[in-house]
Amino acid sequence: MRSILNALQDGRLFELPAVDKEKALEFLARILDANPDIEVGTDAIEEIQRREREYNTGIGLGVGCPHVRAKREEGELFCAIGWAPAGIDYGASDGEPVHLVFMYYIPGAQKNVYLKEVSGLVKAIRKSGGIKAIAHATDLIVVRNLLLDWVSGVLGDAGPEAVARMIKIEIKEAQRSAEQAAEPPHGITQLMPFSVLVTSPNSIVVLAQDPDWVNALEREAGVGQRLLAAAPFIVSGRKIFVTGSVAYPRGRTVYQCVAAI
Repeated sequence: MRSILNALQDGRLFELPAVDKEKALEFLARILDANPDIEVGTDAIEEIQRREREYNTGIGLGVGCPHVRAKREEGELFCAIGWAPAGIDYGASDGEPVHLVFMYYIPGAQKNVYLKEVSGLVKAIRKSGGIKAIAHATDLIVVRNLLLDWVSGVLGDAGPEAVARMIKIEIKEAQRSAEQAAEPPHGITQLMPFSVLVTSPNSIVVLAQDPDWVNALEREAGVGQRLLAAAPFIVSGRKIFVTGSVAYPRGRTVYQCVAAI
């Protein structure tokens, strides 16, 4: 489960659009496209959709594992993770909604590593008692910590567990800093977390549970530039704070944000 650990460490865990399988897969495929190892000319979205038409990648237990197979042998196994708190109608064989989607880019030399990773994932889910805790998690911080517990349980007490515990501590510190930085003005009692994928200065994809908020933010001009400035700004009467960001090749950046309501 090392690529899952790497994904958590590098900030590749996202809250997915509510209950829409196609949009969820498209968003994670965009993250795969940002992987510097992926071959030039590879359309991850098209490849994921093609494979999904051929066979459903829901493995049961509330998890989906779609993937793109590389044309070349070299490269590292790459994973992006999506969390769907409301559950996605995924068409899995057990009929259960999917709450976690692990999307992989698999170089030829990593096929066996991928199979071992999925096997470890299934083992971790069963060992932890199932997907219920993650399905009912309150936010991404809780999901990260639960996933880190899964990783630690499978990888054992050696170095990887120490890394997992270190990341967990870093997440708690980041959460504390974000809460302090995003303390809302007087009279505002609720903070709504969301993420924004900026693919170009004028092109953004918003991930949030409130569809009206998604529409309002995606219609707003200049959001990419304002996120880059990292200073609080207002859209539709809500003050937005940037609490973190992850930069990817090709000028793409994912911003973690909260909106004061």
